[in-house]
Amino acid sequence: MIDVRNAAKAALVGLVALAATGCAKDSWRGAEPEKTYDNELTARRLAESLNNDDYYELVVDARILVFSDAKDYKVWLKTAEMPLAVTKFRAGPNGETVKFSLTKNETKAMEKLPGYKGGSQNLYEGNVPGIAKGFFGFVKKDDTYYVFDNYNALVSFKKTGEATGIGETIATGQKAVYVGYNSVPKELSERFAKLHDGQ
Repeated sequence: MIDVRNAAKAALVGLVALAATGCAKDSWRGAEPEKTYDNELTARRLAESLNNDDYYELVVDARILVFSDAKDYKVWLKTAEMPLAVTKFRAGPNGETVKFSLTKNETKAMEKLPGYKGGSQNLYEGNVPGIAKGFFGFVKKDDTYYVFDNYNALVSFKKTGEATGIGETIATGQKAVYVGYNSVPKELSERFAKLHDGQ
């Protein structure tokens, strides 16, 4: 037979312990905030699986290099190598060879799923759009980086080659243009600088 008094005491002790660890405090904030949180969590998880939150495209030695992961791009900056990549010949707009970086998880997926494409290739080919909130990327043309926090603006620039924004000279003497801005956006500028820290 269950001792109701002891069971109640155990439950009470459990609740006190939960409150003491802070787990129970402010755990329910209302329906709308919970819905917002769930949507943001879903978006983050989707972005992680699609690898579509950042995008870096530049031309080196008549080849187009495309990255969708900041860590891989920084490795390339230091070593001039792209250890994990898919190469497509004559895939560029003027027949250039295009190299798409891959993360380790993407290479594993490629082994299991025929026809699988990594984030950089999906973004370049337009198979998957960049995330609507929190996107960051650039397209480098000659000595100018065109920097975006809006994926649709980046796509438009790739089609037309035209963009308006505010520019600044960076440490390397090259130029960064923050597309869609009339003054240098602090957060975007800092993120771009951090990406090229030490370069």
